[in-house]
Amino acid sequence: MKFDDNFLSEVGLSNLPEDQKQAFLDHVQEELEIRVGTKMSEGLSEAQIEEFEGIMENNQQVIRKVVGELGMDFRTDPIYKKILQKYGVTEGTWDIISEYLSVKWIQKNRPDYHDIVLVTLRELKDEIRSGNAQILN
Repeated sequence: MKFDDNFLSEVGLSNLPEDQKQAFLDHVQEELEIRVGTKMSEGLSEAQIEEFEGIMENNQQVIRKVVGELGMDFRTDPIYKKILQKYGVTEGTWDIISEYLSVKWIQKNRPDYHDIVLVTLRELKDEIRSGNAQILN
């Protein structure tokens, strides 16, 4: 999701003062991430949550463990190759491997991720629309 002037128009805040727009958009992005993260964690075990946090925090011990559990050479995975291409490199750093594993982890543990994001974004937009008069004051 791109948070920009189009988003502000969509939620009825195109008249937000210029000096407040970016801070508001940054806040919306952060709030969406928090809400999606909270919803994603529902129904997961503590071990699953810790594993995902380890991946996201670039914990090399967790990354090695998860790579070992893949049962395949991740370097041949089209998703991994696409991430390498995104960064214009031919070999992954720990950050790139972490990004790849986060995608794989979500596919395995939260295949409903995209639905969660869409529903949460729609809820957030509705909240903003219903409160946009207060936001503009």
